[in-house]
Amino acid sequence: MSFDRRVFLGGAGAIVGCTLGGVGLSEAAEVLGGRKPITKPEWDALTRAYGTAKMSCVKTSQAVEGPYYYDSSLLRSSIAEGREGERLRLGLTVGGMLGMNGSRCFALSGAVVDIWQTDAAGLYSNVGGDLQTVDTSGQQFLRGHQITDEKGYVEFDTIVPGWEVIAVGSGVGARTTHIHVKVYHGRDVLTAQLYFPDPLLDHLFADVEPYRSHVMMTAPGLTKSYPRVRNVQDGLFLADKSEPMVVERVNGVLMAKATISMLSQGNRGIAPLFR
Repeated sequence: MSFDRRVFLGGAGAIVGCTLGGVGLSEAAEVLGGRKPITKPEWDALTRAYGTAKMSCVKTSQAVEGPYYYDSSLLRSSIAEGREGERLRLGLTVGGMLGMNGSRCFALSGAVVDIWQTDAAGLYSNVGGDLQTVDTSGQQFLRGHQITDEKGYVEFDTIVPGWEVIAVGSGVGARTTHIHVKVYHGRDVLTAQLYFPDPLLDHLFADVEPYRSHVMMTAPGLTKSYPRVRNVQDGLFLADKSEPMVVERVNGVLMAKATISMLSQGNRGIAPLFR
């Protein structure tokens, strides 16, 4: 199995009152991973992007990353790897906002959309036995990334996640069902969490296996098990003032859609954080 590893471009050391081996400051900036000042073609490209702002959007709230992210997922649309659960097609549109309070967005093509989630039993892949009850180190299930098309759109074939319990210091954190997402576009990064409607989750956990068997959960370091929490009982859901995704059944398969809106410099050819 080959991995499409995204390499983080680290910052370079500062150049103060000197050149680098006879190279001027602007050239040195390129040598060290920086870039030249914006050019008119780049500005024109940005203006054209703003001119296509026809989407309606609301700025997506930044959310905590959580303890289970790692920066090497497979470039793929199908991420379930055979894990049992209700099949879900997740469609995400990424838009760049016109100003902090603007309601119009333009589609952000070429953005990296990276998602990760639990399986139906509330377990993440590539997590050790000191953080969850099953050691899944080295596994890749329910993680993956896609690149947005010219409409800013990506789609994943996955399953509805379970809920989870994590040990937080001397306390416990019970989380409602959610999907984590990171979006990288140029130098802009957004971390968010996507939620599901409570009526759908109530149905799955009451009537559909393997969700129905996922009644109680614990984590290493905890002395007891805990029951599932709904959205309104999840502190992060409330703190972020989140709204559940729109989910409907299409041809027998659940389809969830969401728009992720972020402040962005647009498609100006700026070197991305990941390549």
